Order: sequence, then structure tokens, then C-alpha cells
Amino acid sequence: MADVSNEKHLSFKIDKTADHEKIVKVARAFASEERLAILKFMLNKSVSVSMIANELDMPISSVSRHIDVLSDAGLIVISYQPGLKGHTKFCAQAVLDAKISLDAKGLENKSKSFIVEMPIGMYSDCNIDAPCGIAGKDDALGTFDDVKLFYTPTRALAECLWFKSGFISYLFPSPPLAEKTERHRISFSLEICSDTIYYNNDWPSDITVKINGAEVITFTSPGNFGGKRGKYTPQYWPVNCSQFGQLKKISIDADGVYLDNVFQHKKLTFADLHLFDDEYIKFEIGVDRNAVHCGGMSLFGKNFGDFDQAIIMKIS
Repeated sequence: MADVSNEKHLSFKIDKTADHEKIVKVARAFASEERLAILKFMLNKSVSVSMIANELDMPISSVSRHIDVLSDAGLIVISYQPGLKGHTKFCAQAVLDAKISLDAKGLENKSKSFIVEMPIGMYSDCNIDAPCGIAGKDDALGTFDDVKLFYTPTRALAECLWFKSGFISYLFPSPPLAEKTERHRISFSLEICSDTIYYNNDWPSDITVKINGAEVITFTSPGNFGGKRGKYTPQYWPVNCSQFGQLKKISIDADGVYLDNVFQHKKLTFADLHLFDDEYIKFEIGVDRNAVHCGGMSLFGKNFGDFDQAIIMKIS
């Protein structure tokens, strides 16, 4: 017979990312005096929705909403029993306690990661083709489709940049010498999509990522997204132009390459990148001029698109 005793005790760890969604649901469930009263009323017994409503003098519609929140958090179980007018909803306590651990040791391990956020305009090199352009937080920066703009100091203010094909590269600082032997995984996360005139949600583009000159992965962006304003896209930017991208994460460890935490291949590993041979790590991203889907590239910073970040490198 299976041991189900642990099912009566909820236990989460704040340093475990997989637990965060559950923690939020449990916290929301407890963040209401009415839901706490409902939990107290049903301790050690099964009660119907109408019984709760009568006992606590609450509308049945309100009780039903609270019950749904408690059930979603896993604090109660819902069952249905035949009644005179169809089926009656009954609720019962599902757990005896809930614990959220703030384990300092676990948080200390997390803090050892070496993290750098690079503004998208701080690239060190590029070789791109028009159509292209750069936009800042407050206004467009220069003339669209002028490749020379990508070589001016103005580029440092970029919050959105785009081009048809070619590449753009960044030099990230290497971790301190004393910590290099402890690192076994590197990841880059950034908001990106295809590029075309105005926008087209169905506009594939093959985007290639290189690290220290080694081709890590080519993935296909499904489109150039618009039609509604991005969460951080400034008001001056026309809504019928590209508004936001997808948050993509490329990771490499001893086992191989991952895209959005899904394993892709083992043709390249962490050791193959020779990350610590120099004082910098080169990150390059672009669209090959001979790509099957040469659909351009749009890159978003902290003040543009749907995600409050630029390009983040994490070495752990």
C-alpha cells in the first residue's frame, strides 16, 4: 500500500523555482479572512457550499469563488453527492499543515551565480543588412534603414533594434579568476522575434546563436509580433509596428545545449566553449544570409516589449 501521509503536509522551498507557482497559490488562498473562516468551519468535517453560506452568512456565489481558490491551492478537496435537486457540492479539508522554507543555505547556493545584464545597445560588433533601425525609450534613434546608424554612439540608447540579416555581438565580462573552476553552466536570456514591415505574427526566421565563435544553436522565431502594445513598449511607438518578442533562453552545460530548458543536442558542451581563456565571453546572435527562413530579427531591451530585461548572462 502506498504511503500517502506526506500528501497531508504541504512543504515548499523558496529557493526551489518549481515551487514558486504553488507558493503563490497557497499565499493567495490564505490572504482572505473569509477564506480563513471557511477553512476553520470545515475543520475535520465535510460540508456543503450551502452549509458554509448559511453558517458564515455569505452569498453562495461568493462561497463558490472562495472554494475554487482554496481548491486550486490544494488546501481542500471537492466532491459531489446526489441530492433532491441534482448534485450537491461538498468540500473537505485536504491538508493538515503548509510549510514554506526560507532555507538560507539554499539561497546561498543560488547567490553564487555570476550574472550580468547587457543593454542591447552595448554591442561590440555588427554586420547587418537593411531594412534596419534602432528605437529608444523616448523616440526613434536616427533614420530607419540606414546601416551607418548601427555604428554611431547613439546606439547605446537602444531599447529596440532590428535588421533583415547579418549578426550583432556582445562582449560580456568573464567571472573572477577565483570562481572560474566552480562554473559548469552558462545561459543567455533575451526577448527576440522576427522582423518585417509593420508586423506579421506568421513570419518565420532562423536565428543563430554563437558563443566564443562556436555555433551553439539555430532556432526558428515564428513571427514578428504586434497588433497590441507590448507591456513596456513606449506610447510613441505605433501599435501597427513590432511590439514584443518571445523570451528565449539558451543554455549549455556538460551534457549539451538547451533551448528554454529543453535539451537540444550534445554536439557542444560547456568545456568546448573555452569560456575562461580570455577576460570576456563573446555572445553573437543573428540571421544567416543563406538561412532557409531569412525573416529578420528584432531585439528588445528593458523599456520595450513584454519583458523587463535586456540580455542576461548567467554562469553557475
